[in-house]
Amino acid sequence: MQRLLTGRTRLPGFTAPWQKVKLGEIGKRIIRRNEENNQNVMTISAQRGFVRQTDFFNKNVASENLDNYYLVYRDEFCYNKSYSNGYPMGAIKRLKEADKAVVTTLYICFCLNCSVKVDIDFFEQYCENGGFNQNLMKVANEGGRAHGLLNVTPSDFFGLQLLLPYLPEQKAIAEVLTSADNEIATHRKKLDALRLQKRGLMQQLLTGKTRVKI
Repeated sequence: MQRLLTGRTRLPGFTAPWQKVKLGEIGKRIIRRNEENNQNVMTISAQRGFVRQTDFFNKNVASENLDNYYLVYRDEFCYNKSYSNGYPMGAIKRLKEADKAVVTTLYICFCLNCSVKVDIDFFEQYCENGGFNQNLMKVANEGGRAHGLLNVTPSDFFGLQLLLPYLPEQKAIAEVLTSADNEIATHRKKLDALRLQKRGLMQQLLTGKTRVKI
């Protein structure tokens, strides 16, 4: 991921130089209020992405009045400024778990500009790989009022720079990395199945229900 998403390794057939752009040139901030009173309140987990708040906290921690929360749509992004294990500069996540979600205004929400040629899968992989981390380190300070909350202003956030290849190379890179993600997911499912099988075998052996033939 690091080599492909930084241009240090190029896929066969691509030689054009990458362009340096600002996030504000390819993305547009979203401050859409929840005027429709949508109740699907979600939080952003660095490890799990968008998660229903009641599932994440095992209780409802949102305000009773959700009018001032942000309403985001599928394939839009939110930046959670809280750092966590594996995400030292916070997490940028894409909404794929629902058609709409209601989130706190502490997040910086945005969508990709339709008029700019950016592949959404490539951009998601770039964010997941911590592509903005170095630039975020230059502008972020830990907030004084909330421990663990990075002080990143929207203007600083949309001023972050990234190197962007042309659209065909973006799509090719995203396809390679998505295939790798799918392979990892398949192996994880197999691992979970083997663990479940082992647990069942242990119960049989350690209770004497199944005897070992010597």
